[in-house]
Amino acid sequence: MLCFCFSAFAEKAKTQLIVWAKNDTKVAYALDKKPQIYFTDTTLIISVEDVEVSYPLDEMLRFTYGEAPETGILDLQTEKSQFYFDGTCLLFPSLSAGTKVSLYTLEGALVFTKTVSTNGEYAFPLSNLSQGVYVVNVNGVTYKILKK
Repeated sequence: MLCFCFSAFAEKAKTQLIVWAKNDTKVAYALDKKPQIYFTDTTLIISVEDVEVSYPLDEMLRFTYGEAPETGILDLQTEKSQFYFDGTCLLFPSLSAGTKVSLYTLEGALVFTKTVSTNGEYAFPLSNLSQGVYVVNVNGVTYKILKK
């Protein structure tokens, strides 16, 4: 019976792409979301669905593939919060006090910037924005989002 329980748990493990930064943070991407990996001379770019994340190569340690149990936790970072974009809002489940969130047009024009004052959950409504691609910067990590 013990072997059966172990094999049932092992079936829930999923292979993930794991990005390791020099500051000991890491982010995992589920392979079933089909992350696309690109490089420029200075940047590692990972694109998953409507989100594109850029990592400066000089801040990166490595990226690997590894097994991880299937959970609802998509972000393995310990200091930076992952956000979700539901098409109308940027949703941050957990931001630390002092985190700076900025939103730019693709041309580089600042749409808004906010430095959060307390730890917690934050939502930034984007319903007033036109359709298009925007760049989100959270404490120096850049993401692209598509507002439809």
